[in-house]
Amino acid sequence: MAVTRLLGGERHLIQTVDKKLTLTTHRVILRQNNWLFRSYQSVMLEDITSWQIKATGKSLYLAFSVVSAFFVYFNDAFALLSGFFLMLYLMTRQHRIHIESPHTTMILPIEDVEENRLNSMIELVRQAKRERMEALKQQASNSIIFETEHKRSA
Repeated sequence: MAVTRLLGGERHLIQTVDKKLTLTTHRVILRQNNWLFRSYQSVMLEDITSWQIKATGKSLYLAFSVVSAFFVYFNDAFALLSGFFLMLYLMTRQHRIHIESPHTTMILPIEDVEENRLNSMIELVRQAKRERMEALKQQASNSIIFETEHKRSA
């Protein structure tokens, strides 16, 4: 398992082979490796508002394509450059999972993942979120019962 500090009562449910993505009983953890730094981004399961599978690409290539398309007015050779940047944009488009919460959006890269495995992973996240919400409701009701019993005894 990846070396991440777990919260109290938290345990690992599933982890990808490359150890970039971890699903625990409390949160989804994404490990990112840069050249010098290793960083972790996590989203608590109860904070997840939605998730989507989107095809995203490098928007800088699309911007270069649009800008060079405007220069076609001055010289027709810019049409080739515009087409080149448009092809780069289309080639860099990949399917990614966007997990959205009120404070952040976590983008999960999914390279070489089959569609059925992707759907099973999303179903695991849904199930873990359901279990987490039930545990939080139970915990809240137990604390309310404890407080009312404590007030009665006082």
